[in-house]
Amino acid sequence: MATREAPNGARATTDGSLDREPTHRPPLLIFVHIPKTAGTTLTRILRTNEPGPRTRHGGNVFKGGGGVKRGVRFVRLLRDDSGELDRVRILTGHFPLGMRDHLPSHLPQERELRFFTFLREPVDRTLSHYHAIREAGRGYGLPPLAADATLEDTLAGGYLHDNLQTRMLSGLPEPFGEVDDEMLAQAKHNLRDGLACFGLTERFDESLVLAKQRLGLRSILYGSSARVNAKRPRGDDVPAELRHAAERCNRHDIELYRYAEQLFDAAPERNQPDFEIELAALHAAQADGEIELDAPPPDNYSGDHHSWRMLLHARATTMRSELERAELRALVYESAQRDQEVLRALELIHAAGKTTPGRDAETAMRAIQLLVGRRQSAGPKRQLRDARRSRKPSESADG
Repeated sequence: MATREAPNGARATTDGSLDREPTHRPPLLIFVHIPKTAGTTLTRILRTNEPGPRTRHGGNVFKGGGGVKRGVRFVRLLRDDSGELDRVRILTGHFPLGMRDHLPSHLPQERELRFFTFLREPVDRTLSHYHAIREAGRGYGLPPLAADATLEDTLAGGYLHDNLQTRMLSGLPEPFGEVDDEMLAQAKHNLRDGLACFGLTERFDESLVLAKQRLGLRSILYGSSARVNAKRPRGDDVPAELRHAAERCNRHDIELYRYAEQLFDAAPERNQPDFEIELAALHAAQADGEIELDAPPPDNYSGDHHSWRMLLHARATTMRSELERAELRALVYESAQRDQEVLRALELIHAAGKTTPGRDAETAMRAIQLLVGRRQSAGPKRQLRDARRSRKPSESADG
């Protein structure tokens, strides 16, 4: 995690958004999603914190499914006369950090931008990406990939890119050429000083706790991912030549990742008692069913074993409650969005019914009045109760 501190006092506003002070505009959190770094799981967590259009996809340059989209200027995203971008709280996508050069001129001057990312051990990341693309047999704007394509074939054909993490974090808006030492030095600088925070896939839970503290996330609980490719070889099962090929094409990324590990270990939060407590609570709350209290207290904990178990149970229970509240907020928000869509559709029907034979304008108007009346009569508590009832069947179905 980068060593620069994020501003203190992050909190949730009454409408469920991230903010620090009632009079301040909330920061825009921008997730530079490097493919195959557990970013999909992280994006689900982000969407739970900021549901609906509050979390927005900012477009992909380096495609998770292989290939690259050159010349991306984010025109559709940034040409936003409606002000929608100004209301977005989280922006995600497979875009390089160089996107930061495009954003400021499209946002109010006082809007704070906080970039963050996740990195993964480069050889393992490349092998994961390689097997996913070879299984799919295609890439963006590229011809079909042969079933027996080697890693070198995917690199030569543009399905994969060498040193992808250095490329995406170098700060260049179009980092498509040869990766050199200058790009590596700039990527290191950005990790240290250009990001609000970063995490490591191999230390995912620690990274989430740090992200919660740095970015002001409310809930960081997550379920198991179904995107793990259980069929690809791992560890000692990876052929030696394939591993060597992945190492050769990631020389700069390997050095960048080592540097990232050093910064991560040096993060000041990791030495604080509250960090260890929060991490243990996350592990305990992740378990299905009863909260597990087997984790030993941290070395710097001054209480006895009984008080540690009570503290761990309380913090894990709070985490589960935070997730439930976040999910309920998301359900209420999405329900309100659907109501708006229905209202707009009915208003169009009503308008068309006045001039088009066969259109029942009166029926549409009665439906509009009923829907508006339902929304006005349902306060926040009523909406939360309805959301909780609608959530129960899916919980039982999911086990």
